[in-house]
Amino acid sequence: MNCFICNNSFLEIKTENGLKQYCNSCNFHKTVHTNKEKNSYKSEFWDESDYSEFAGTDFTDKGVQDLVLTFESWYSYFKPFIKNRKNILDIGSGTGISCILLEKKGYNVIGVDPDPRNAKLINSKLKKGKCINSFFENLELKEKVDVIWITHVIEHLDQPDVLLKKCKEWLNPDGIICIVVPDCENPEMLKNSLTNPYHIFHFSKNSLNQLFQKTEFEINICDSLSNLQKTNRRIHKIL
Repeated sequence: MNCFICNNSFLEIKTENGLKQYCNSCNFHKTVHTNKEKNSYKSEFWDESDYSEFAGTDFTDKGVQDLVLTFESWYSYFKPFIKNRKNILDIGSGTGISCILLEKKGYNVIGVDPDPRNAKLINSKLKKGKCINSFFENLELKEKVDVIWITHVIEHLDQPDVLLKKCKEWLNPDGIICIVVPDCENPEMLKNSLTNPYHIFHFSKNSLNQLFQKTEFEINICDSLSNLQKTNRRIHKIL
């Protein structure tokens, strides 16, 4: 089998969780799980995930401040790129933290999440925005947005390039995508990602850059937040 990004041949290694494929050219890994249903974000991942503890909050409680710090580290990094933009699409809203806190910061927010429980709980906390219960493949928007916010989503997808191509339908011509994935150039993060039964792809900076180049996006910057020296936020090992 060949790498879907650069078309070079994968190296294949058997693991406890199935088969690991590695692209030496792109420097990224792909996991093929022995349980095929776990190889899709549309099946067991949503049946077994329960974000109700978080999605029903407005993120002011002490018990969820770890999530707030995580979000603030993302926002402090992305802020220079989105400060003059207003309309944000949050894909894979999950706990709802990005939807809710971006709205509090003054943005017009639309979330999309395939779990109806998440969407309902998020909508109960949004003041003006909304969270649509839908898979991204079926999402239709009446108006294009300025920013698409995607945090810890594409590592779960069989075809992350399909999502990025769909983004072009929703994004204004001068719009921007803010994306976060685990930084799998970090050995500890790679190990954790490889043992996660719902992670399919394990990205490096090189492979993430090549993915965006393949889908014909202009790349502003790609960093590992663990390498940034100056920050007053929590540091996370992410790209």
